[in-house]
Amino acid sequence: MSINKKVKRTIMENSSQYIGSAVLIMISCIFFIMFNVLNINLEKSNSSFKKDYIQEDASFIVQKKIDNIAHLESKFNIIMEEGSTFDYDFSKDKTIRVFTQNNKVNLPAVIEGSQIKNDDEICLDPAFAKENKYKIGDNIKIYDKNFKIVGYMSLPNYIYPLKSETDMISNPKTFGIAVITKNSFKYFNKGYSFYSIKFRGSKDVNSELKNTLNESNKILRWTDNRENGRISYVDAKIDGIKKVSVAMPLAMLILTSILISVVMWRMVKKEFTVIGTLYALGYRKFEILKHYLLYPFTVSLVGSTVGTALGLLTVKPMIKYMVTFFNVPLASINYSPKYIILSFLLPLLFLTISSALVVNIGLRYSPLELMRGGRNKNKVNFIERNLKLNRSSFNTKFRIRELLRNIPRSVFLLLGIVFATMFLLYGFAAKSSIDYLMKDTFENVYMYEYDYMFNSLQKGSPNQGEAYSLAPFTKKDDEKLNIIIYGINENSKYISLKDKNGDKLSLEKTIVTKPLSEKLNLKEGDVIKIKGKFDAKEHTVKIDKIADTYIGDNIYMPINKFNTKFNLPQESYIGLWSDKKLDLPQEIVLKENTKSDSKKAFDSVIEPFKYVVSGMAFLAFLIGLIVIYVVTSLVIEENKQTISLFKVLGYKKKEIYSLILNSSTIFVLIGYVLGIPLLMISLDAMFKSVTKDINFSFPIIIDKMYLFVGFIIILLTYELSKRLSRRKIRKISMSESLKSRME
Repeated sequence: MSINKKVKRTIMENSSQYIGSAVLIMISCIFFIMFNVLNINLEKSNSSFKKDYIQEDASFIVQKKIDNIAHLESKFNIIMEEGSTFDYDFSKDKTIRVFTQNNKVNLPAVIEGSQIKNDDEICLDPAFAKENKYKIGDNIKIYDKNFKIVGYMSLPNYIYPLKSETDMISNPKTFGIAVITKNSFKYFNKGYSFYSIKFRGSKDVNSELKNTLNESNKILRWTDNRENGRISYVDAKIDGIKKVSVAMPLAMLILTSILISVVMWRMVKKEFTVIGTLYALGYRKFEILKHYLLYPFTVSLVGSTVGTALGLLTVKPMIKYMVTFFNVPLASINYSPKYIILSFLLPLLFLTISSALVVNIGLRYSPLELMRGGRNKNKVNFIERNLKLNRSSFNTKFRIRELLRNIPRSVFLLLGIVFATMFLLYGFAAKSSIDYLMKDTFENVYMYEYDYMFNSLQKGSPNQGEAYSLAPFTKKDDEKLNIIIYGINENSKYISLKDKNGDKLSLEKTIVTKPLSEKLNLKEGDVIKIKGKFDAKEHTVKIDKIADTYIGDNIYMPINKFNTKFNLPQESYIGLWSDKKLDLPQEIVLKENTKSDSKKAFDSVIEPFKYVVSGMAFLAFLIGLIVIYVVTSLVIEENKQTISLFKVLGYKKKEIYSLILNSSTIFVLIGYVLGIPLLMISLDAMFKSVTKDINFSFPIIIDKMYLFVGFIIILLTYELSKRLSRRKIRKISMSESLKSRME
């Protein structure tokens, strides 16, 4: 078709608009491919790892050794295996947790090297080995015994290697896991035993199994895999990636569709006379529509091709980056042709359909109306008609009318700024929220440095440290919800709980944490019915106060009340808190946690997160620059004759720049302000969805400093866009106004 020859020329003449659209599509496709292919690979690897290496459904610790494992396996249709573990401190800041090699449940998966065969061999988790420069073939000394590192491995119950189940962040510099043979483990005569179970059939036998164990033994701790952060955090992260993989590319595609629609409508309006002439020459509506659809088709094809290619290049490094956090064996990368095809088709569909709708509006006019420049060419809209601008200055009236006479363009600018703001502040909000969550919790709530838990109840007043007790429960009508009730000293110096106003709560009350109150919609004075996790006994607990702390589905009550309510001996306790290291017999200590380990893990994660925030800030800057520059280019194109006339009338360059380029300032400001609450709402919904099955919630906070920095970045983007647009204004000659008069 001969009229298609002008497609290339038109794109080159208005290159900024089309290149900007192509770049937005490119960014959208990069995110679409990167997140979706990353998600399916992590999901598939995680799922096959759980299945092939028999991830536990639960683990537990009992007071006495179980001698009838085979009988329990047969009776309850389960797989059960005894495991053993101990912690070895290389230094104050570096600990390794050593496990026995299992052969029934939680089988070690070798990622590199070979499986252990001899008693002098050991396998390490790869992240710990990399951070501490341990290579395959090196020797490592644990206590007085030397081991040869023969491989790197992953355990299905330690996919995210947290030192404690209640931790949030792992730190491979300071903590790792290892596997040795059972014979080697016996040599050390240290640590404790635990049991892992895998249900062959229904999990309904869970309560019956606990009752059977409690008849001849006593369960000290029971952890279902959904309550184990080493497992559940991985699922939560994959779920989060899945949500982002749809929402972010979709938002950018919608933004690009609006941009192309605005550009196409402007082109169609400008060429009404040409279209009317084409109709008169015998061209059919479909042929003309097909011609105009070549513009979005070209833009989407270029943007999606480059974006998909770049997205595929990012997949491998992103998977490698994620695997450093989540210790999952990855056999091969599945690039999924489905997502590659969708990455091409979605931009094409979005842009073609939106452009077709817009072009079709212009093509509904008759040839005569088109040749006259369209119907109601100078119609004033409702808003402008009702504004009283008589007393306003010329500059003010010009800017207001410029905005109101092209509502779609103004809406596009507003949405673009909102999106750029949300994208920019997302990184800042995530950093502020994590910073508040960790620092406020560890500095303002938990005042202890050391946390010791014993393997059996202790009685009497401790000589050192501060005693506490805890017991796990479930909600009576929802066994999936795990609730930890703490018994603490009424005058505790290691726990400080505050309400939403920041006022300190009395520890004589029964206090519930914010995550649990939100999940159960609890208010002060409410009563909840709970059931013991180990013995299935039912209890009721009245809530006196709600603490504004975000970690743990916890309830706190005085320790004397705790012991009385749950029929435990008075002056009994299960753990100690202390601000200094205690000298305790190792045979009675079940686990030891330090607050400094959690802080170091937090700091190690925050450091690389700074680069993520910087990257998001750059992308937000790029998106904002494209949107503002394209809109400014459209304003200049539409006002060529006006700008030329201003020059003829003697307006100075600065005055013209101010009139034409500053008309969008109000939408930039409104867009930034609107972006903040919209971001908070979207983050709140996303975090609630992601954390619904784990025992903490995210505070959605943006530091005021970051709001100021974000505003400065958006403002600088706007100013840079105006600077770039000045060149276009300078190129417009005075003769443009004369040409329009002659036409």
